[in-house]
Amino acid sequence: MGTSSLQISSLYTQCLRGLVLVSLMFCCSKTSFGVEGYLYQVMDDCEYSDSSMADMVLSWRYVFNQEEFVHYDSKIQKFVGNTACGVKAAETWNKDKDMLAQLLGEVDRYCKHNAELDLSFTTDRKIPPAVRVRSMKPFSSQHQTMLVCNAFGFYPREIKVTWLRNGAKVTADVSSSELLHDGDWTYQIHSYLELTPQSGDSYTCRVEHSSLAEAIEETWDPAMPESKRNKIIIGASGIVLGLVIAAAGLIYYKKKATGRILVPSD
Repeated sequence: MGTSSLQISSLYTQCLRGLVLVSLMFCCSKTSFGVEGYLYQVMDDCEYSDSSMADMVLSWRYVFNQEEFVHYDSKIQKFVGNTACGVKAAETWNKDKDMLAQLLGEVDRYCKHNAELDLSFTTDRKIPPAVRVRSMKPFSSQHQTMLVCNAFGFYPREIKVTWLRNGAKVTADVSSSELLHDGDWTYQIHSYLELTPQSGDSYTCRVEHSSLAEAIEETWDPAMPESKRNKIIIGASGIVLGLVIAAAGLIYYKKKATGRILVPSD
């Protein structure tokens, strides 16, 4: 069950809390307060089970010196006393039909309104995973290679990672890390496949997530070693960098040439 506990800031609510405190002072004897000081708390909870909020319940709990003495429950639409003092207060407040109507209205005005604002950061929040496949040294000596499929930066946490060999699902020699928290409301997971590459085989990591219209598939080609792929990437990056530097030099040269003043010789 999803729960949202938010502070109500309306003027009406502040006045009601003041009324509760005044009632508490009158219905409880001075000696019952103790000599260690006074601590008055109001705990507000909005509870619901799904995004429709059809079963939204508002609960207010009034606590004095760590003891709950009365609470309001929107399901029964009245106050209930937990102590002798709370029973007296509940009997008085339940006679005020206008106040009870105001409290019931807070289910929509406060609970549902604020819950809808929070949905984009909770149940409606979806971030697609970034997926990468690479090879590394295997855990055991039974295979020549181990592939790692990294899926990271996704939300919500439910995700499915599958290995395919030539389009067919692979289940043997497959392991996975635990689902890891990234600390920013995103997750990551790593799936491992140990194998001995065969000529003509291709291996694919398939990732399915609720944020994706279709699954992400990243393929590893055993015909090209990891070191060779890295050299190609580095070489291509070097070429691009060289072209950028050359273009910048040409632009600089043209600007300098344009700014020259030619003096005719005698």
